[in-house]
Amino acid sequence: MTSTPDWTALRREFPTLAKCTYLDIARKTIPPLCQEQAVQSYFRDVYDHAGADAWSADNVALARAEMAQLLGAKPAEIAFTKNTTEGLTIAAHAFDLQAGDNIVLTDMEHVANIWPWKHWQQKGVQIRYAKNRAGQLPVEAFMEQVDARTRVISTAYVTYGNGFRVDLPKLGTECRSRGIRLVVDGVQAAGLLAAPLSSLNADMIAIGGHKGLFGLTGTGILYCREELVDQVQTPFVKEPSAAGTNTVKAHLNSQFDYVRIAHRFEGGNPNFLGIRVLRAGAKFLESVGLTHIEGRVQSLTSHCLATMRKNNLKTETPEAWSERAQIINVIVPEAGGLMDVLREKHGIIVNVKDGRLRLSMSFFNNEEDIDKAVHAIVKETT
Repeated sequence: MTSTPDWTALRREFPTLAKCTYLDIARKTIPPLCQEQAVQSYFRDVYDHAGADAWSADNVALARAEMAQLLGAKPAEIAFTKNTTEGLTIAAHAFDLQAGDNIVLTDMEHVANIWPWKHWQQKGVQIRYAKNRAGQLPVEAFMEQVDARTRVISTAYVTYGNGFRVDLPKLGTECRSRGIRLVVDGVQAAGLLAAPLSSLNADMIAIGGHKGLFGLTGTGILYCREELVDQVQTPFVKEPSAAGTNTVKAHLNSQFDYVRIAHRFEGGNPNFLGIRVLRAGAKFLESVGLTHIEGRVQSLTSHCLATMRKNNLKTETPEAWSERAQIINVIVPEAGGLMDVLREKHGIIVNVKDGRLRLSMSFFNNEEDIDKAVHAIVKETT
């Protein structure tokens, strides 16, 4: 899509906005109408045709291709998962680490990117933490923790608390030059930032479907760089056969074709309904255009920061767009209580993370939403 989207018309695709001011996409998306339509079409096909379309493997393949096109990857690099945590857990078991090696995480990670790595400590692998600098994680903060035995760095692309955006292309370049694998929690960026996954220099990126991708909870994807798919380990799917062997040729178009592509991370039946909804969300996002979406989110968050400054509200979110995305936090007393008051008294839905009020927005929001929220925060805190 090349023309500027009609943002007002797009708001009408989200019925929840008629009932409240929703600034919490960093937790969960509100469903667009295409999500409801996808669910209805699934059940209608099951009722009328015993799942001929709803349970079709071809539809899963088409959804995979659609997600790859939207996110800037190859279909062979996309595996369907149930959430970000599952993707990170697969990544955290994917590499052959030895006692004395180390993994670098950060001190701004969601627990979903800490717990999956803990099992390595029992095997003599050290876990280190890049230390934030006033709420920011420059590449230098990672490099301070790196030595000759660093095997993996894992970080959020956009941090869940203050929304700092890590410079993944630069960090990935440093990792590649040292033979370090880069694993990313990408859930707060997907569907909101336009950079293709293939441009981020990451090896594996885990993304839940229930935020910017407009999917259901219990859905997600794992991106694995094509060159790595054969090399990484996974405990629940047949190990890949060598390229060009008779086994691979025989299984090329069978149920075992996944052993050479990212499908090998998928075990058992897919979530047909969830994948159907993800596909609908991908089509919707493509119709708007990720470049337009990122521009709109940049405009809205810049308006939010400026409005907060005018009202003497403090934030830990960086000013530069290259260092943030859709999340802005606000330093207020008793953030938890204020969150409840905003919901109950003003119909404004926000969240609290790390003791700060967190506002997060998408293209379905507008300047009036932000002005209403800032006005209500000022009113309730002064």
